[in-house]
Amino acid sequence: MTIPLLRAAALATFAALLAPLAAQNQIRPGPWTSAGKVPEGWVVHNTKNYHIQSQCGLDKAKRLGEHMEVMNVVYRRMFKPDKTGGVKLQTIKVFVDEKAFHAYGAPPGAGAYYSPGDREMVCYDTGKWSDEDPKAAPATGPETARDRLARRMGDFEDMMKMDILGCAAHEGWHQYYHWMVVSRVDLPSWINEGMGDYFYTAAPRDGKGKKADLGRMFDGRLRILKAAKAQSRMVPLAEFLAMLQRDYYSNPSICYAQGWAFCQFLLHGAGGKYAKLIPQYVTELCRDTNWESVQKKVFKAVDLAALEVEFHAYVDTLKTSVADPLEELEKAMGGEASGEAGGEPAEPPAGGGGAGPGGGV
Repeated sequence: MTIPLLRAAALATFAALLAPLAAQNQIRPGPWTSAGKVPEGWVVHNTKNYHIQSQCGLDKAKRLGEHMEVMNVVYRRMFKPDKTGGVKLQTIKVFVDEKAFHAYGAPPGAGAYYSPGDREMVCYDTGKWSDEDPKAAPATGPETARDRLARRMGDFEDMMKMDILGCAAHEGWHQYYHWMVVSRVDLPSWINEGMGDYFYTAAPRDGKGKKADLGRMFDGRLRILKAAKAQSRMVPLAEFLAMLQRDYYSNPSICYAQGWAFCQFLLHGAGGKYAKLIPQYVTELCRDTNWESVQKKVFKAVDLAALEVEFHAYVDTLKTSVADPLEELEKAMGGEASGEAGGEPAEPPAGGGGAGPGGGV
């Protein structure tokens, strides 16, 4: 009797462990075309351009949809679509937490990913929404050095968390690009992932939900890039521009940081003389699907050696908006700044090494 009982108990435990995974496997990929196909615990919210499937309620689905509609306007203004007429809504799935997200099949380390095969972008509620007003610190009298350090530690920890709206804006760029070019044409990773991270930092709204503030600092990426530059570990520009996904992902920490900063530089640095290169690049790629020939054409009149010098000088001018409290403490104690000397650059704060179908962040 003992053996069957033990076996039954073991099978029951195993079934309990598999139950959450089985439930997630019942979540169908792609659009849900009728109310009868919406799984229990989920809601559907459609906007002008997006079909949002939410496991975390209608309110959050609406907030995500509002931000993505603002970003869709940004994508369209920067990169003119080559499609006209009716277009199917783009699917976004948002899971309630990281566990459910990974049970569905998300790549390790990712905060969101886009799957062209399933025609969907997938993310989860990270708990950080950049459309929320910052919490004001309670006034409790003069701030001591200990209070200041604790506050800065809190700011720094919050900065390192993944923002769901930023992740969605990053993956939304991949989703928009694949729709715009009507096929799965490869982009070199510097522009594919670099522009994704450029859109990650877009301010969610201006109070009316009509505009996005672009070109803001990506503190986590910049901190990594500053450390890499101090250690002479930035990838040479000619090599960097030719990187495809496999090579880019082999050095994700530095490559993601460098990709974001290079796109930031082209769009906002050098007095604007390179600002048209990225939009021109994507426009040309819609006509000629050979990225190598497009890259030669776009950079034909550019001296890459001089461009690299300008880019490095530009990086030196950038400053993070959130100070590293441990670095400040080390300086106060007479030590060297940990982010600028000797140590390994940290992994990307937004899950930058995650390699999902179509790119993960």
